[in-house]
Amino acid sequence: MKKKSHIIAVVGMTGSGKSVVSDYLVSKGYQFLRCGQITLDIIKKKGLKPSEENEKIIREGIRKEHGMAAYAIMNKEKIDKMLKKGNVVIDGLYSWSEYKFLKNVYQDDFKVLAIISDPETRYQRLEKRKEIDEKMRHRPASREQAMSRDYAEIENIEKGGPIAMADYVVINSGTKEELIEKIKNIFECNRRLEWDEYFMQIVHAVSKRATCDRGKTACIIVKNKRIIATGYVGSPIGLPHCDEVGHLYEMRYDEQGNKTEHCIRTIHAEQNAIAQAAKYGISVDGATLYMKLEPCFWCAKQLINAGIKRIVCEKRYHGAKLTRHMLKQAGVKLEVLHDEMATYDRM
Repeated sequence: MKKKSHIIAVVGMTGSGKSVVSDYLVSKGYQFLRCGQITLDIIKKKGLKPSEENEKIIREGIRKEHGMAAYAIMNKEKIDKMLKKGNVVIDGLYSWSEYKFLKNVYQDDFKVLAIISDPETRYQRLEKRKEIDEKMRHRPASREQAMSRDYAEIENIEKGGPIAMADYVVINSGTKEELIEKIKNIFECNRRLEWDEYFMQIVHAVSKRATCDRGKTACIIVKNKRIIATGYVGSPIGLPHCDEVGHLYEMRYDEQGNKTEHCIRTIHAEQNAIAQAAKYGISVDGATLYMKLEPCFWCAKQLINAGIKRIVCEKRYHGAKLTRHMLKQAGVKLEVLHDEMATYDRM
């Protein structure tokens, strides 16, 4: 069943960081709606110069004619169309009346994310801006202009209302990178994981048991959405581990003929998982294997014979060209979540 789409309205005073957050959500698949685009479209249609003074006249005229919820009402048709395609992020929800209108229409599918910065921090950011971007989303402003706008928005359109009623609140007093990390934490904590994400996070927990620091890899074998075996890189039972006595290296050649150095003291995660299942009489035929890196050539052959039908890995592994070819020939589906090469050795 397809998930129902939802709306996130990003609110805050000028210079708080709303655009940074909106852009991040767009990068995660959200469709972008700028409520105030209506004002800029009218400015352009009338042949006026985009400026705070001209835009203020247009905004006040629209609200005088259509009421304080005008921008939400006028954008509703566009929002409805966008929701049919997926999630929507709104930048530019200003008035208390707009908030009440959208909340009444979309109920629990409408959430507000408030970005809070103290006035001094915001004014400094706005003064540091040098140019107006093409879409006029990032514009410089003097301290006096920003303060005047703050007062007007709070007094005339009750802009503080949506901020006060926000479902999520983020304090933005640092860098853009710090702000993005805070947003990531909010949405990771409140989003239900898909099955592949869920099992991959468990793989990362299992990998903390690995005993070879040249690649703390791990895997789990799943059947009918149940974990039936786990494995991580480590020495055979009863033998010393790399963490205790160091690595046991062997020189090899990869598919391109390059000489590489590998640690052969440990058993691969996939081998340990298959051995665990065999030891306890558990069939892995038709199961899915989740792991951090693509399997090596030797493990791939064992996975094929064990009956594994799907492999989900986080990243690619250098020297796995033969592995991919062989898995394809055997009808084993290989899915790589992040199409990037691992930067560390596998063992």
